[in-house]
Amino acid sequence: MSTDRRSQRARIFSFFLVLLTVAGLPIAAENLGEPWTIDDLLKGETVRQMAVTPDGKLAVWSVQGLQKVGKEEKKVTHIWTRSLEGRRAEPVQLTRGDSGVGAFRISPDGSQLAFLTDRKIPNADEAEGQQIWILPLTSGGEARPVSSFDRGVEAFEFIDDQTLLVLRPESKGALEAERKKAGDTSTAVSDPVDTPPVRLFKLTLDGKLTRLSRNGGWVSAQAIAPDGKNAVIVVDQDLDFQFNEKVGPKTFLVDLGSGEWKELLAGTRLRPFSVRFSKDSRRVYFADVESSHPLYETASIGQLHRYDLDSGETRKIELDWPRGLADSQTPFLPLERTPGARTDDLLVLLADGVRFRPVRLAARASGLVRQPLESGRAGKIESWALSRDGKTLLFQASSLTEPTQLYAARLEGSRLADEKQVSKLNPFYEKKEKGRYEIVRFKGALGEEVEGIVLYPFGYREGRKYPLVLDIHGGPASADVDSWDNSLNRIWQQKGAFVLQVNYHGSSSYGREWVESIRERYYELEIPDIEAGVDSLIARGLVDPEKMASTGWSNGGILTAELITRTRRYKAAVVGAADVEWLSDWANVDFGAAFDNYYFGGPPWERVQHYIDKSPFFRLGEVTTPTLIHTGTADRNVPPHQSWSLFRALQDIGKAPVRFLTYPGEPHGLQKTAHRRRRYAEDVAWLEKYLFQDGKPRDPAIPPGSPLAGLLGRRQAARDAAGRYGVEKDGVLLPELVKFGTLEVGRFEITRAQFAAFEPSFDVAPGEENLPATGISFEKAKAYANWAAGRRAGVRLPTIEEARSLAEKAGDGGNTLDRWLGYGANPEDADSARKAALEAGERALLLPVGSGSPAREGDDGAAVYDLDGNAAEWATGEVKAGDGKAAAAKAAPEAIGPSAERSRDAADPQVATAAYTGFRLVAAAAKPETP
Repeated sequence: MSTDRRSQRARIFSFFLVLLTVAGLPIAAENLGEPWTIDDLLKGETVRQMAVTPDGKLAVWSVQGLQKVGKEEKKVTHIWTRSLEGRRAEPVQLTRGDSGVGAFRISPDGSQLAFLTDRKIPNADEAEGQQIWILPLTSGGEARPVSSFDRGVEAFEFIDDQTLLVLRPESKGALEAERKKAGDTSTAVSDPVDTPPVRLFKLTLDGKLTRLSRNGGWVSAQAIAPDGKNAVIVVDQDLDFQFNEKVGPKTFLVDLGSGEWKELLAGTRLRPFSVRFSKDSRRVYFADVESSHPLYETASIGQLHRYDLDSGETRKIELDWPRGLADSQTPFLPLERTPGARTDDLLVLLADGVRFRPVRLAARASGLVRQPLESGRAGKIESWALSRDGKTLLFQASSLTEPTQLYAARLEGSRLADEKQVSKLNPFYEKKEKGRYEIVRFKGALGEEVEGIVLYPFGYREGRKYPLVLDIHGGPASADVDSWDNSLNRIWQQKGAFVLQVNYHGSSSYGREWVESIRERYYELEIPDIEAGVDSLIARGLVDPEKMASTGWSNGGILTAELITRTRRYKAAVVGAADVEWLSDWANVDFGAAFDNYYFGGPPWERVQHYIDKSPFFRLGEVTTPTLIHTGTADRNVPPHQSWSLFRALQDIGKAPVRFLTYPGEPHGLQKTAHRRRRYAEDVAWLEKYLFQDGKPRDPAIPPGSPLAGLLGRRQAARDAAGRYGVEKDGVLLPELVKFGTLEVGRFEITRAQFAAFEPSFDVAPGEENLPATGISFEKAKAYANWAAGRRAGVRLPTIEEARSLAEKAGDGGNTLDRWLGYGANPEDADSARKAALEAGERALLLPVGSGSPAREGDDGAAVYDLDGNAAEWATGEVKAGDGKAAAAKAAPEAIGPSAERSRDAADPQVATAAYTGFRLVAAAAKPETP
């Protein structure tokens, strides 16, 4: 053997020993539910919009989910409805197809549903973008197009049952047509000539179009009075307002009969972003943001205002709540006016840290009285819709351990009565592990209290220390809240890590002083807040300080990049769409001047050294943390060149492993499913390598199906704190089932420790807990299966057909007599070897479950062990009936598959002895859910 060959073998052998040690220390504690996958997170359904018919009898909502469109998986939105009369009504899907829908509106009489979609319109080749379609809501029938404009509709509302107010860009002119014909796709930046004005139109349901305005500027929002006489519109005046916030929008009251416009709020800084009329159409309520800065509203809180059509007076509604309105699509809902009161009652969602606080502002002669909304789900409400009569509330609610659903209730004063679930979103989540979480508070920068959220590892055991993954939110004027999300945090919990989310200084939902606190002090308070949160978990003995990582997107990535220049205690970092050098950021971002001038105190030419001091780019020479970087090439919030700068610097310096992914054509948030899947997979692989495996590489010399690869795969198997395979439920150790083809199959044969949970008299010697339970009769195996079914519905023994199919999918490297002998024994040799083995003990040839290489079925199938040996496994004599269910027993039960005492000689089949006969459980795999 050559020296090179010897050294290669020595390297593989050393690596083998290291991996044996790692494999013996399970990263994740036992899973109590089905494991999460990246695809589970990607296909999660979310509610986009909700409404109630005027009479309160029907709920309508739209759901965005993953759908196969051609060869690509895309996020597609469709509309659903359900009767609110009677508890047995089921949700009904109203729209289907590849195109999906956008915003929808219900007609005032509740009979029709109008919605936006980019479906192909027959004989309308010039139609572009989203157009309006109408669908009978109560009488049934097919949807039909109402508009076919050469530019897409941006928004619309019903004026009356037969007429819509439409907001759309002006039609194309001759110059634009000429450029299109020439293939000219160039654009003059911030040029009104190249950006057509957005105007108002009336459109009847039979297709008659009437222009209502010839305004310059761009109408960006509209709201119509219930009586259909007036509308409030917001008109942007400057294409650069987002960039510099110098010339703000104007607000107008439009008489829909005469077409007359009247400017509202002139001479004020009020910029409505959510507008609603009172029930009697005489008052306009709107939300606005409040900031102490003389120009910029980059960091602010939401406030509520009222405009009175009769008096022309605008008044701020005192919420008596320093944290302001919640950051919700519908932060308030007007109710009926109380006789003698100066204003209407209002339902309001208030910001309150990690949760929203729903209240009723009850109008009294002396003013508004804040009444907490009484409901079992009050603290979990995220958004809502109200019937026109004010009696039926439809709301979306969730928490970090309760997936989002829609609920309906009767509004009785400040109480929600007769609550019932309306939607059936993500039914496959029901079997998934949800874990636990804790709202934490600790002293941060300036000695002030900071609030955060701690997600616990699945199967957490008190007294043990776990890895930590920091999940830093973007913004910075945003916040982590106690609501369901489909983030990778589920995977981190499943891998046995704590997740910490910190609402650092500058976050929203804590009042104006808090959100404005980092103005001209960027990084100075947020970083100490985050580090203090980490230290608090270490001090509590929860987190292993040698196993921590930081992740974040946008501002979360910005803060992660800063963290790794200040400390080396993070073993891995994931930096998504992050700035590292602020001088070039200013002019390359859609809101560059507004953001940078606010947080850094002026433009870069006025504060050059300050911009340099704030830029992590100039401190990257200190970084040793392995860093994964992501960016979309069409990102206008954080320029992609920032990620290039981070990557090239770390690559050139050479102190830290670095990996960089770009996503072509993607904006700030990745949209393509394939790109999102790749991003998630890269994040998992990066932390798996540098956090959970401490940077130990995956050796290409190890074939995927080898015993060593199988050993590594067993790290994912569920164990309890004592290292026994299985999952605990109510203190009882049960087998772990994983997806394998069309079944869920026990990852291992039933172990001795698992069988002893059913039959305490079963003898389990110390150190033999993970050996397969053998010497088990069929009757005992069936009794165990029935007992387990009472704790995990649907589990059973496999049928003979299923057991044979499983055995056929196994490899040939399992624990059989051939493995012990090192060759395929003939019958005489096998008999002799069995007799010799008996001298060592009746069950001496058994190995701990999972000692062989795994079998897999399909790309998403988890590893299943010992189908190729160890113990033969009992199967029932049942066969499948025509409907797929098990029919009556038609054959005697059999012990199927190879065992440790038998050779794999197919020409000489033998029945395993009782000493080497055990069993495993199976269950029907959950069927894919139809959106």
